[in-house]
Amino acid sequence: MQRESLEISLRDATGKGPARRLRAIGRVPAVVYGSGVTSTKITVDGHRLEEVLHHGANILLDLAGPEELAGKLVLIKDCHRDSVSQRLVHCDFFSVDLAKPIHIGIPIRLEGRPAGVEMGGVLEPLIRDLAVTCLPLAIPDSIELDVHALEIGGAIHVRDLVLPEGVETEVDLSDTVVHVIAPRVEEEEAPEEEEPVEGEAPLAEGEAAPDATEAPAEAKSDSG
Repeated sequence: MQRESLEISLRDATGKGPARRLRAIGRVPAVVYGSGVTSTKITVDGHRLEEVLHHGANILLDLAGPEELAGKLVLIKDCHRDSVSQRLVHCDFFSVDLAKPIHIGIPIRLEGRPAGVEMGGVLEPLIRDLAVTCLPLAIPDSIELDVHALEIGGAIHVRDLVLPEGVETEVDLSDTVVHVIAPRVEEEEAPEEEEPVEGEAPLAEGEAAPDATEAPAEAKSDSG
């Protein structure tokens, strides 16, 4: 489990105006809550927070700064970004107790190219993050899953996963994590039958269509 330090500062002012001014100078408004702390409003350096997030969300952070929060161990609970610019606008940190298990989602990393994909199948992941319970220091960075042997119609279920020691899941063991499905074949549309022209009788089976250039018999006799 990766562990980093994060410098924080307290903030008193709240609301859109103060938050906007903080972001203008590169700070991100945030809040710390959870085990052993009173919910506290803080700010963090936006660039530093982006560096941390680059390594993944499940990183233990040792807070450095105000005395009441210094040394607290937290996880990133949630981060909000601007829908247009994707800049961080707010972050929630959850304080953890090293002696108490926590519930957390662990990303599943697929390794290899399935045999079924080589035969034209399609790899379809159904569970990308597995909900687990473990102690904070036992949180794995990810769960690696080798999919080389998967053929078309093959599947890997939760019961097939090898979880690290001390990590448990309450997800149904029969749930499918990933499978390879057969390629979808598009059905060819049947050619549309031509509608008979109004006043014409439909052709009988095997009957040839009349030559449009041939004049009717009555017309031939009149011309003679």
